[in-house]
Amino acid sequence: MIMFNRHPSLRLFTLSLVLFSLSACNLLKPQSTTDTSGLTDSLPDFESDEYHLEQRANLEDKIVEEVNKVTEIEYVDIWARIRSGYGLPTVSNAKVDAHLKWYANNQTHLDRVTERSQRYLHYVVSEMESNNMPLELALLPMIESTYNPFAYSRAKAAGIWQFVSGTGKSFGLKQNWWYDGRRDVVASTDAAIRYLQRLHAMFDNDWLLALAAYNSGEGRVRRAIEKNRRAGKPTDFWSLSLPKETRSYIPHLLALSQIIRTPEIYNVSLHDIPNDPYFTMINLDAQIDLMQAARLADIDLTELQHLNAGYNRWLTSPSGEHVLLVPVADAENFTNQLDNMPKLPPISWSEHKVVKGDVLGTIARRHKTTVDAIKSVNRLKNNNIRIGQVLLVPSAAITMPEYTSSEDLMYGYGKKKPGAGAQYHNVRSGDNLWTIARRYDTSVKSLTRLNNISAKTLLKPGQKLLVSNKSNAIVDKTVVAENGLHKLVYQIQSGDTLYSIANRFRLSTKDILSWNSVKDASYIHPGQSLTLYVHEQHIN
Repeated sequence: MIMFNRHPSLRLFTLSLVLFSLSACNLLKPQSTTDTSGLTDSLPDFESDEYHLEQRANLEDKIVEEVNKVTEIEYVDIWARIRSGYGLPTVSNAKVDAHLKWYANNQTHLDRVTERSQRYLHYVVSEMESNNMPLELALLPMIESTYNPFAYSRAKAAGIWQFVSGTGKSFGLKQNWWYDGRRDVVASTDAAIRYLQRLHAMFDNDWLLALAAYNSGEGRVRRAIEKNRRAGKPTDFWSLSLPKETRSYIPHLLALSQIIRTPEIYNVSLHDIPNDPYFTMINLDAQIDLMQAARLADIDLTELQHLNAGYNRWLTSPSGEHVLLVPVADAENFTNQLDNMPKLPPISWSEHKVVKGDVLGTIARRHKTTVDAIKSVNRLKNNNIRIGQVLLVPSAAITMPEYTSSEDLMYGYGKKKPGAGAQYHNVRSGDNLWTIARRYDTSVKSLTRLNNISAKTLLKPGQKLLVSNKSNAIVDKTVVAENGLHKLVYQIQSGDTLYSIANRFRLSTKDILSWNSVKDASYIHPGQSLTLYVHEQHIN
């Protein structure tokens, strides 16, 4: 039996050899020198082009069938698939060993980062594989961002691949008020692959040098190489004088790769992640509220946010088409609900940059909306605004009760859910299951289940629907805040203070302490990570 290595480049090479042999066989048709006309009258014409073409087609079909059989490898999980495509050198030195020891003693960290990666890892591995890249590179976001699409560094790098603004733009990652491609898992993965490929070619196909350049910049690595070359020294990664962070970066990845390769040797375990797609991409031709999308898919808003972290707002831009990532298991439900959704008035928004003399009242009148609507949308606690501030202004088409539910779920202020025990809704003219579900922050699926009806049931004015049978609950402020689009993980640097961090991101020190369960400022230290909930306009 023909056996193929899973890695695409080897598989393609072997398949090419088979097809080359097939072509050669076709050219070597038997040449007869004996008159056998009397013996072969009843036999097929083996010399004819038609016969050889038919035989070639049959053989090609058989080869394709066999290739499909042996290339459809059933990996037990994503880790087995990653191991099959390793391509970086195996290195054993003190720096790698130090990281190996750290991972062996930090199972909790490994659990957290591998569990967080499960939404994205299959996609990243598939993209790496299709580009014939070492699959260890799919582990890079574990080091860059712990696979957190909301990660944000002191250098203002964002997303799982930690692109700074300029580099992101140079690789096509759009960044505007509505959207940041650096946090878009699909777009940023494509950009990271192109960037890594360019660096790989730039440094003579040396992956370690390419990775060093990814971390510290291609110019810095080039200068280090040139310095060693002039001094007659080796120019491999291990011989270069590079920043401390970069000197640790490569050993860190190599150590993590070894941990993933043989976790049992280091007495650690890996979070179980199946070798199956986690999400699918759905093309939308119009603007959509992410709260609305989560309800249509019948999933938590948190889940939708983490899959679609590139959207800066609680809705997509009013212009252009959009791609929404939805869990595979919920995609069919989402598309069905989207097709059956009543046509609501289009959501219209505009941006207003505050200039001298502006007050909320004049802005509201100019855009034919209300002060309360502007305050709610922009989470303003009072009427104070400042010159240069950008406000999102809803059109008059958006009614406050409808919008406020989105606002409460996205950002929340620890409000109580209405009612205690069972809660009912009296159907009014114009009501349908979707609008009722939206009003009560629930799903159509939940309403049909509670009332033993189908999604197609026609409602009658005066009808009483059960919308909740849960007891009164307090929405936890921290949990709700995580549903926002601006959760950042900030690593404390030398010289940072709680006050300087709060001032930089326009936060209160009290909130930072509360979000991170820290008693007072004396408990923070360099290297510690803080969870922050930052307004978009204060990120850059």
